[in-house]
Amino acid sequence: MNRTVDPVATPPGPVPVREAATVALVRDARVGGGLEVFLQHRVATMQFAAGMSVFPGGGVEPRDYGGTRPWRGPDPRWWAEAFGIGEERAAAAVRGVVRELFEETGVLLAEPDPAATGRAGPGDRPGPRERRVLDAGEGDLDSLLAAHRLILSAHLLRPWDRWTTPPGPPRRYDTLFFVAAVPPGAEPDGGTSEARAAGWMRADDAATAGTLGRLGMLRPTLDVLADLAAATDVAELLATARSIAPGGN
Repeated sequence: MNRTVDPVATPPGPVPVREAATVALVRDARVGGGLEVFLQHRVATMQFAAGMSVFPGGGVEPRDYGGTRPWRGPDPRWWAEAFGIGEERAAAAVRGVVRELFEETGVLLAEPDPAATGRAGPGDRPGPRERRVLDAGEGDLDSLLAAHRLILSAHLLRPWDRWTTPPGPPRRYDTLFFVAAVPPGAEPDGGTSEARAAGWMRADDAATAGTLGRLGMLRPTLDVLADLAAATDVAELLATARSIAPGGN
Protein backbone atom coordinates (compact mmCIF):
# COMPACT_ATOMS: atom_id res chain seq x y z
CA MET A 1 0.00 0.00 0.00
CA ASN A 2 1.12 3.58 -0.54
CA ARG A 3 2.15 5.50 2.52
CA THR A 4 3.70 8.74 3.65
CA VAL A 5 7.03 8.99 5.45
CA ASP A 6 7.26 10.70 8.83
CA PRO A 7 10.75 12.30 8.95
CA VAL A 8 11.97 14.99 11.30
CA ALA A 9 10.15 18.21 10.43
CA THR A 10 11.96 21.18 8.89
CA PRO A 11 10.62 24.61 7.95
CA PRO A 12 7.95 24.24 5.22
CA GLY A 13 8.59 25.47 1.71
CA PRO A 14 7.75 24.87 -1.94
CA VAL A 15 9.86 21.72 -2.33
CA PRO A 16 9.31 19.71 -5.53
CA VAL A 17 8.64 15.99 -5.23
CA ARG A 18 11.28 14.05 -7.13
CA GLU A 19 10.89 10.59 -8.64
CA ALA A 20 13.02 7.83 -7.13
CA ALA A 21 13.27 4.04 -7.20
CA THR A 22 15.00 1.57 -4.92
CA VAL A 23 15.36 -2.21 -4.79
CA ALA A 24 15.69 -4.66 -1.91
CA LEU A 25 18.12 -7.25 -3.24
CA VAL A 26 17.54 -10.55 -1.42
CA ARG A 27 18.81 -14.11 -1.20
CA ASP A 28 17.97 -17.15 0.91
CA ALA A 29 19.72 -17.06 4.29
CA ARG A 30 22.71 -19.35 4.49
CA VAL A 31 21.71 -20.60 7.98
CA GLY A 32 18.39 -20.93 9.76
CA GLY A 33 15.94 -20.14 6.98
CA GLY A 34 14.52 -16.74 6.11
CA LEU A 35 16.12 -14.07 3.92
CA GLU A 36 19.24 -11.98 3.74
CA VAL A 37 19.07 -8.48 2.30
CA PHE A 38 21.81 -6.29 0.87
CA LEU A 39 22.03 -3.01 2.78
CA GLN A 40 24.14 0.08 2.24
CA HIS A 41 25.15 2.27 5.18
CA ARG A 42 25.32 5.76 3.78
CA VAL A 43 28.05 8.30 4.45
CA ALA A 44 27.22 11.20 6.75
CA THR A 45 27.71 13.79 4.01
CA MET A 46 24.74 12.72 1.86
CA GLN A 47 22.05 15.33 1.30
CA PHE A 48 19.30 12.80 1.93
CA ALA A 49 19.22 9.93 4.46
CA ALA A 50 22.73 10.78 5.64
CA GLY A 51 24.18 8.01 7.80
CA MET A 52 21.14 5.80 7.28
CA SER A 53 20.99 2.13 6.24
CA VAL A 54 19.19 1.88 2.90
CA PHE A 55 18.55 -0.33 -0.12
CA PRO A 56 20.40 0.46 -3.38
CA GLY A 57 18.63 3.06 -5.48
CA GLY A 58 18.28 6.74 -6.20
CA GLY A 59 16.62 9.34 -8.34
CA VAL A 60 14.98 8.48 -11.66
CA GLU A 61 16.78 10.68 -14.18
CA PRO A 62 15.87 12.18 -17.56
CA ARG A 63 18.15 9.65 -19.28
CA ASP A 64 15.97 6.85 -17.88
CA TYR A 65 13.03 8.28 -19.80
CA GLY A 66 14.83 8.09 -23.14
CA GLY A 67 15.02 4.31 -23.39
CA THR A 68 13.19 2.40 -26.10
CA ARG A 69 14.97 -0.96 -25.95
CA PRO A 70 12.67 -3.97 -25.32
CA TRP A 71 13.13 -5.95 -22.12
CA ARG A 72 12.18 -9.37 -20.82
CA GLY A 73 9.24 -9.31 -18.43
CA PRO A 74 6.01 -7.38 -17.84
CA ASP A 75 5.45 -4.41 -20.13
CA PRO A 76 5.28 -0.77 -18.91
CA ARG A 77 1.48 -0.92 -18.68
CA TRP A 78 1.71 -3.77 -16.15
CA TRP A 79 4.22 -1.84 -14.02
CA ALA A 80 2.11 1.31 -14.30
CA GLU A 81 -0.96 -0.51 -13.01
CA ALA A 82 1.03 -2.12 -10.20
CA PHE A 83 2.34 1.20 -8.89
CA GLY A 84 -0.61 3.41 -9.85
CA ILE A 85 1.44 5.65 -12.15
CA GLY A 86 1.71 6.46 -15.85
CA GLU A 87 3.33 4.07 -18.31
CA GLU A 88 6.14 6.45 -19.23
CA ARG A 89 7.14 6.90 -15.61
CA ALA A 90 6.85 3.17 -14.95
CA ALA A 91 9.23 2.35 -17.80
CA ALA A 92 11.69 4.99 -16.61
CA ALA A 93 11.54 3.65 -13.05
CA VAL A 94 12.35 0.10 -14.17
CA ARG A 95 15.32 1.34 -16.18
CA GLY A 96 16.35 3.70 -13.39
CA VAL A 97 16.33 1.12 -10.61
CA VAL A 98 18.35 -1.35 -12.72
CA ARG A 99 20.83 1.39 -13.60
CA GLU A 100 21.20 2.46 -9.95
CA LEU A 101 21.66 -1.14 -8.82
CA PHE A 102 24.47 -1.61 -11.35
CA GLU A 103 26.12 1.70 -10.47
CA GLU A 104 26.02 1.10 -6.72
CA THR A 105 26.58 -2.67 -6.43
CA GLY A 106 27.88 -3.95 -9.76
CA VAL A 107 24.86 -6.29 -10.14
CA LEU A 108 23.30 -5.89 -13.58
CA LEU A 109 19.84 -7.37 -14.13
CA ALA A 110 20.35 -8.18 -17.80
CA GLU A 111 20.73 -11.19 -20.11
CA PRO A 112 21.74 -11.92 -23.71
CA ASP A 113 19.41 -10.47 -26.32
CA PRO A 114 17.89 -13.39 -28.27
CA ALA A 115 17.29 -11.10 -31.23
CA ALA A 116 20.91 -9.94 -31.47
CA THR A 117 23.16 -11.20 -34.25
CA GLY A 118 26.22 -13.10 -33.12
CA ARG A 119 26.64 -14.88 -29.82
CA ALA A 120 27.02 -13.07 -26.51
CA GLY A 121 29.48 -14.51 -24.02
CA PRO A 122 30.92 -13.73 -20.58
CA GLY A 123 33.16 -11.06 -22.06
CA ASP A 124 30.13 -9.17 -23.28
CA ARG A 125 29.09 -8.05 -19.77
CA PRO A 126 29.86 -4.39 -18.99
CA GLY A 127 32.97 -3.93 -16.89
CA PRO A 128 34.11 -1.62 -14.06
CA ARG A 129 35.04 1.22 -16.40
CA GLU A 130 31.59 1.30 -17.95
CA ARG A 131 30.05 1.14 -14.50
CA ARG A 132 32.05 4.22 -13.46
CA VAL A 133 31.05 6.07 -16.63
CA LEU A 134 27.37 5.36 -16.05
CA ASP A 135 27.70 6.36 -12.39
CA ALA A 136 29.26 9.66 -13.47
CA GLY A 137 26.05 10.50 -15.34
CA GLU A 138 27.38 9.77 -18.81
CA GLY A 139 25.46 7.59 -21.24
CA ASP A 140 22.35 5.59 -20.42
CA LEU A 141 21.36 2.02 -19.61
CA ASP A 142 19.73 1.27 -22.98
CA SER A 143 22.85 2.24 -24.91
CA LEU A 144 25.05 0.20 -22.58
CA LEU A 145 22.88 -2.89 -22.97
CA ALA A 146 22.72 -2.50 -26.75
CA ALA A 147 26.51 -2.26 -26.98
CA HIS A 148 26.80 -5.60 -25.18
CA ARG A 149 23.87 -7.31 -26.94
CA LEU A 150 21.92 -7.53 -23.69
CA ILE A 151 18.34 -6.89 -22.67
CA LEU A 152 17.05 -5.77 -19.29
CA SER A 153 15.72 -8.62 -17.13
CA ALA A 154 12.61 -6.87 -15.82
CA HIS A 155 11.06 -10.24 -14.93
CA LEU A 156 13.49 -10.49 -12.00
CA LEU A 157 11.92 -7.44 -10.33
CA ARG A 158 8.72 -7.32 -8.28
CA PRO A 159 6.75 -4.16 -7.38
CA TRP A 160 6.59 -3.87 -3.61
CA ASP A 161 5.65 -0.49 -2.19
CA ARG A 162 5.50 3.26 -2.69
CA TRP A 163 6.30 6.01 -0.21
CA THR A 164 6.24 9.80 -0.51
CA THR A 165 8.06 12.27 1.71
CA PRO A 166 5.48 14.70 3.18
CA PRO A 167 5.91 18.49 3.03
CA GLY A 168 8.59 19.88 5.33
CA PRO A 169 12.01 18.36 4.55
CA PRO A 170 14.33 20.18 2.10
CA ARG A 171 14.18 17.16 -0.24
CA ARG A 172 11.05 15.18 -1.08
CA TYR A 173 10.76 11.94 -3.02
CA ASP A 174 8.00 9.79 -4.45
CA THR A 175 9.84 6.48 -4.22
CA LEU A 176 8.89 3.20 -5.85
CA PHE A 177 10.16 0.13 -3.97
CA PHE A 178 11.07 -3.06 -5.84
CA VAL A 179 12.38 -6.41 -4.64
CA ALA A 180 14.64 -8.77 -6.60
CA ALA A 181 16.53 -11.98 -5.94
CA VAL A 182 20.25 -11.68 -6.60
CA PRO A 183 20.95 -13.51 -9.90
CA PRO A 184 22.98 -16.74 -9.74
CA GLY A 185 26.70 -15.99 -9.83
CA ALA A 186 26.27 -12.29 -9.07
CA GLU A 187 27.74 -10.76 -5.92
CA PRO A 188 26.98 -7.13 -4.97
CA ASP A 189 29.79 -5.00 -3.64
CA GLY A 190 30.17 -1.77 -1.72
CA GLY A 191 31.80 0.07 -4.61
CA THR A 192 29.92 3.35 -4.27
CA SER A 193 31.08 6.63 -2.78
CA GLU A 194 27.61 7.06 -1.25
CA ALA A 195 28.15 4.28 1.32
CA ARG A 196 30.73 3.84 4.08
CA ALA A 197 29.95 0.12 4.17
CA ALA A 198 27.63 -2.39 2.53
CA GLY A 199 26.85 -6.07 2.83
CA TRP A 200 24.38 -8.88 3.42
CA MET A 201 22.37 -9.04 6.63
CA ARG A 202 19.53 -11.25 7.77
CA ALA A 203 16.28 -9.39 7.18
CA ASP A 204 14.99 -10.15 10.67
CA ASP A 205 18.25 -8.97 12.27
CA ALA A 206 18.18 -5.79 10.19
CA ALA A 207 14.55 -5.11 11.12
CA THR A 208 15.36 -5.61 14.80
CA ALA A 209 18.43 -3.36 14.59
CA GLY A 210 16.36 -0.64 12.93
CA THR A 211 13.55 -0.91 15.47
CA LEU A 212 15.97 -0.69 18.41
CA GLY A 213 17.92 2.17 16.85
CA ARG A 214 21.12 0.19 16.41
CA LEU A 215 20.97 1.04 12.72
CA GLY A 216 19.58 4.35 11.53
CA MET A 217 16.71 3.84 9.09
CA LEU A 218 13.93 5.83 7.55
CA ARG A 219 10.48 4.43 8.17
CA PRO A 220 9.97 3.04 4.63
CA THR A 221 13.16 0.99 4.85
CA LEU A 222 12.15 -0.43 8.21
CA ASP A 223 8.65 -1.21 6.98
CA VAL A 224 9.90 -3.09 3.92
CA LEU A 225 12.42 -4.96 6.09
CA ALA A 226 9.55 -6.14 8.29
CA ASP A 227 7.90 -7.59 5.17
CA LEU A 228 11.10 -9.33 4.14
CA ALA A 229 11.64 -10.72 7.64
CA ALA A 230 8.22 -12.40 7.54
CA ALA A 231 9.06 -14.50 4.44
CA THR A 232 10.38 -18.02 4.86
CA ASP A 233 12.44 -17.87 1.65
CA VAL A 234 12.93 -15.96 -1.58
CA ALA A 235 10.43 -18.06 -3.52
CA GLU A 236 7.67 -17.24 -1.05
CA LEU A 237 8.55 -13.56 -1.09
CA LEU A 238 8.50 -13.28 -4.88
CA ALA A 239 5.17 -15.12 -5.04
CA THR A 240 3.55 -12.72 -2.56
CA ALA A 241 0.72 -10.69 -4.10
CA ARG A 242 1.04 -6.97 -3.45
CA SER A 243 -1.56 -4.21 -3.58
CA ILE A 244 -0.05 -0.74 -3.89
CA ALA A 245 -2.52 2.11 -3.54
CA PRO A 246 -2.30 4.92 -6.13
CA GLY A 247 -1.33 8.43 -5.20
CA GLY A 248 1.81 9.88 -3.69
CA ASN A 249 0.80 11.48 -0.42
